[in-house]
Amino acid sequence: MQIAKTKVINMFFTAIIIISASVFLGGCGSGNIAGIEISTQPPTKIKIDGKDAGMSPYKNRSIKAGLVDIKLGQEGIGDWQRQIELRKNISTVINWTFGKNDNYSGGYILSMEKIGGKDSRMIVSSSPAKASVFVGGEHKGLTPLFIANLSEGDREIKISMPGYTSLNLGVRLVEKYQIILEAIMAKEEKIVVATPTPLQTPQDSGSKIKIKTTDTGWLRVRNMPSSVGLEIDRVNPGEIYDSVGDSGEWTHIIVREKQGWVSSKWVEKI
Repeated sequence: MQIAKTKVINMFFTAIIIISASVFLGGCGSGNIAGIEISTQPPTKIKIDGKDAGMSPYKNRSIKAGLVDIKLGQEGIGDWQRQIELRKNISTVINWTFGKNDNYSGGYILSMEKIGGKDSRMIVSSSPAKASVFVGGEHKGLTPLFIANLSEGDREIKISMPGYTSLNLGVRLVEKYQIILEAIMAKEEKIVVATPTPLQTPQDSGSKIKIKTTDTGWLRVRNMPSSVGLEIDRVNPGEIYDSVGDSGEWTHIIVREKQGWVSSKWVEKI
């Protein structure tokens, strides 16, 4: 009987988004207006402050700044709910991937806020904490993390933690603003593939047998030491085979890389 051996394949998810100058909404100072962008995998229903807002992907550049309740999901894929602060003249980005349950679901919330000084900064947090943060391939530390004195321009960010799916995204740093990134890490989902283990050949006892002359001119090889066993091969008088052992009136032999049984009456040990 073959035994199944498991092989583990890791599933990886990559989220990519570029936050460009367009995160700044038009008409600065003209009102308490903010923006929100939501993308999910798979697409799902969206509720904002308890009201239906349609399906993802979703974009709204004329929503009132302040605290809003966001609910994503529907029957069959699960749900996710958070209260988010929308900042004036800034579009907040939510990216979420639903897994088989909450532990295997994850994503990020990305926003910006104005700061003093001329540099660019970054605040990175994660759940769970102590995830490694890489900016442009350079390890910057563990979450929660504050990074200052960054120059303007595009950066590639990677957040990783053993046992969790790595999160990769691109951002554009803007002078006098700091990026606020909250990552919710999803556990790595593993696919278990059953791989047959080759049938092991018993250790060669070192003995061999020779098939005697039979009435039929051949001898049946059966799958068990019994006359009711299925015929799996035939051997001919004079042929020599390795013998694994005996069981009563039957001899266990190896024939053309498979094992079988022949009547001991018609074999001669050599």
